[in-house]
Amino acid sequence: MSTSHKLSMLAGTALVALLQVATITPAAAQTDTKDVQAQIQSLQKQIQDLQAQVNNAQATADDLKQTGGPSNKDHPGFIKLPGTDDTWLGLYGHIKGDFIYDHRESVGPQTDFSAIPMEGAPGTDRTGNVHFNAKQSTLTVETHTPTPYGDLSSYLDTDFYLSTQGNTNISNSYALRLRNAYMSLGPVLIGQWWTAFQDVGAGPNALDFNGPAGQVFSRQPQIRYTKAVKGEDNEVDQFIFSIENNSPDFFSPGGLFNGNVNNIDQDGQTADPAGCTNGRVTPCQNGPSQFSRFPDLIARWEHDNDFGHVSFQALARKISLDTGSIGVPADQVVSTSKYGYGLGFSGAYNMNTLYKPLGQDQVVWSFQGGPGIGRYIQDLLFNGAILNDSTHSLDLVTSMGGYVGYEHFWPGDAWESNLILGWEKSKLKDVDQLIADGAQLTKKSESAHLNLIWHPVPNTSFGIETSWGRRDVDGFIPAGQADHGYMSRYQFTTQYNW
Repeated sequence: MSTSHKLSMLAGTALVALLQVATITPAAAQTDTKDVQAQIQSLQKQIQDLQAQVNNAQATADDLKQTGGPSNKDHPGFIKLPGTDDTWLGLYGHIKGDFIYDHRESVGPQTDFSAIPMEGAPGTDRTGNVHFNAKQSTLTVETHTPTPYGDLSSYLDTDFYLSTQGNTNISNSYALRLRNAYMSLGPVLIGQWWTAFQDVGAGPNALDFNGPAGQVFSRQPQIRYTKAVKGEDNEVDQFIFSIENNSPDFFSPGGLFNGNVNNIDQDGQTADPAGCTNGRVTPCQNGPSQFSRFPDLIARWEHDNDFGHVSFQALARKISLDTGSIGVPADQVVSTSKYGYGLGFSGAYNMNTLYKPLGQDQVVWSFQGGPGIGRYIQDLLFNGAILNDSTHSLDLVTSMGGYVGYEHFWPGDAWESNLILGWEKSKLKDVDQLIADGAQLTKKSESAHLNLIWHPVPNTSFGIETSWGRRDVDGFIPAGQADHGYMSRYQFTTQYNW
């Protein structure tokens, strides 16, 4: 039935009600005035209800005319999922193209500071590498359904990074890759999402996929509880508690025990390939030496206000190695573990609260550190602990890192610039052992990003960026090589959000 037909029927019903009032005879009024008055009041109430229905129907008709379908004020742009009572579906993403020129030896499609080669290493005399790709494009599906327990939502986020399906000779094809996938009911989130140790709201706006050195970066399965407490005006305090996937990261310089995929060091070299599978199954993957006894535990407090937000986070984890004893030579049976922990402080500050003419300008920052936090700092993936060859015990590595960024909007708000400085450091142990075993690990990295982004029309960006990085290592340094290396990159990026 059309909306106009419904409106006509409601108007006709209202007219009939009015005629009923008009046809009450004087005789009836004289015989029972109270009954007539009661009938009049009842009919007036019916007329008011009918008028409200007419108004609502007209509003619905106007909404359908403007949007082409039902809409949800809490989730603009979402559509009502057919066959459901009140489930709203959102489909969105972005198309992104990156056009990269590396002045020095290439470090890949993103600035992987842990992959910067050392000065004098083979290949470092090759300069001026060009790389184009569109694999950072994303596709996201999101749903929301109101329930008596709060909002029931689901979220699936994908891109095309880290795929080896195609090649640059012919198709440049890349397979869809899972980024995030979770469901939440009220304050509880279950599934894969950014770690609670990472303050996503303080993320800097870099065109480069990886961004600055020193940042926390991890997406992993978790069970998270968030308690939001509203204060005065726009104040909100969030208390977050999360149980997250444990992935022990340690490095075995001798290569006898696997603490990461194929026991590679941060130059991408395998430390003793033969030893990696000694006494255990082939091929050598994440284990069997790695052993997760307990999940990682994370707590976080975030305070949001008109000035922006600040966040404090804490992490506790256990790094374990257990070879088992069946089929393993007696002198290679190892079972050991260490507890690590980390603390972080991050936030974003709206500069207009300090000086109004600064408009949308923002300062963002994040600093974190602790013994054994390893893989939670993006470029220190394998630095959670080092396995001592002699004692077969794990020595925790104390790592720390951070960044600060300034986002400036030029007059008119069509142009913006970002300056981002990053830094990270590991206090390595067992350096003599690294040297003896011919291995090395990152000791320190520094980075800088500077960009200019143009937004000519809504949802569209064109940007240029220059980035620089330095990496210092400790451990075995081959003859003719330095203990440090550099990278410098220029990047042009286009992005359309849909």
